[in-house]
Amino acid sequence: MFRECLYWHARLLSRVLRLLKPSFFAEDFKFINYLGASTGFREVSADLKNFRDANAAESSFWRATLRIRVSGRKVSRLAQQLFAADREANLHGH
Repeated sequence: MFRECLYWHARLLSRVLRLLKPSFFAEDFKFINYLGASTGFREVSADLKNFRDANAAESSFWRATLRIRVSGRKVSRLAQQLFAADREANLHGH
C-alpha cells in the first residue's frame, strides 16, 4: 500500500530515502498501519485528518513542497472503493 499511495515522483526516491534516512517515512507507515486497522470509512476519514495534521506539524521542504510522502487523496480514493457500502449506509443514515 505504501508504494501504491505515494505520489508518482516520490516512488522514484523512496527506496533511496529509506536507505539513507529510515525514519523519513515514519508518519506514512504509521498512517498506513492505522488504515489497516480501520473498519469503515469514518475511521479512514479520521485517520486522513490526523495524517494531514501530522504533515502540517512536521512540515518539511521534502514532504510539503516536493510531496515526497503518501498522498492523502490516493488513500481516500482507495478507501472509498474498499468501503463503498459502508459509506453509502452512512450517507443515508443507516
